[in-house]
Amino acid sequence: MNILLVEKNKMTRPLYLFFDGISEGLCIKIYNKFQSYVQHGDIYHAKHLKTLNSKIWKYKGTIYKLRIDNGKESARVLFSKSKDGNLKIIHAFLKSTRKTPVKEAQQAIAIYQMLECIETVIWNKQSALLNEKYC
Repeated sequence: MNILLVEKNKMTRPLYLFFDGISEGLCIKIYNKFQSYVQHGDIYHAKHLKTLNSKIWKYKGTIYKLRIDNGKESARVLFSKSKDGNLKIIHAFLKSTRKTPVKEAQQAIAIYQMLECIETVIWNKQSALLNEKYC
């Protein structure tokens, strides 16, 4: 199981802007949570993990919504699990309201529906900890 980020393009640019704009501490917490899923070999459910309701948002499939807090920063990371077991981070944003903003959900769904056509890159510890390329 790998942690994958969708490659940067016009559609996925907000994901990269998100990682460029957050603190190193928040980035590391996000990375560590995904590493926990990798170590357990699956996505385990807890109070910080929900799914984006497919009936409300009118899409087919499963998009997971992970809540990560670091001090005053609160982020949501939307990801899916591929058929081969990899975790694909498709969208992320800083949380400022109680509900998931329509714009953020629609962005994630648009990327999710094109996931087969979008290239991905492995998100590794070096890029997460050094606050380089993805953080």
